[in-house]
Amino acid sequence: MGQAIGIAEFKSIAKGIEMLDLMTKKASIKIIENRIICMGKFFCVISGEVADVTAAIDSCKELSSDLLVGAKVIPSLADDVINKINAKIDRNNIRAIGVVETRDTNSGLYCANYIKKSSQVEILRVSITLGLAGKSIVIFTGDIASVKNGIEVAKEKVKDPKDMVAAVAVPSPSEEFIENLFK
Repeated sequence: MGQAIGIAEFKSIAKGIEMLDLMTKKASIKIIENRIICMGKFFCVISGEVADVTAAIDSCKELSSDLLVGAKVIPSLADDVINKINAKIDRNNIRAIGVVETRDTNSGLYCANYIKKSSQVEILRVSITLGLAGKSIVIFTGDIASVKNGIEVAKEKVKDPKDMVAAVAVPSPSEEFIENLFK
């Protein structure tokens, strides 16, 4: 068994903090990210062996189902996706741009993983922060065919169509646009 990540998003900040502590006691996991996000939600990412991460996420589902927005286990995360959470965008070598907007943070990180694994693109940023009303935005670049493929993969991977807010391709972004994208 290899490394996995678990993602959990809670409607309650207090419950999210309690569950994060519980997960560290339930299984041998490492906390990668945890933060308060818009609309009074709490988001966390954990990592560890697949069995440990699964046990930790399952305990969240069992003990906080009424306050859990969503929780997922990704058995094998694509390289560098975690490092792109709220990262500053590298404006060098930007070609076509893909933007996938999801209703929640879980779906965004999940989409970023599969976009990276299935398409010849570079993930520029996964926005999970205050000011997005609990949404997530994945921004990536590559040739236009790869960007369009990434968008289609994201649409396929999001199980509930309501979780996908929008997905667009910008085929040839202007220099002005690139210079000012998420300054």
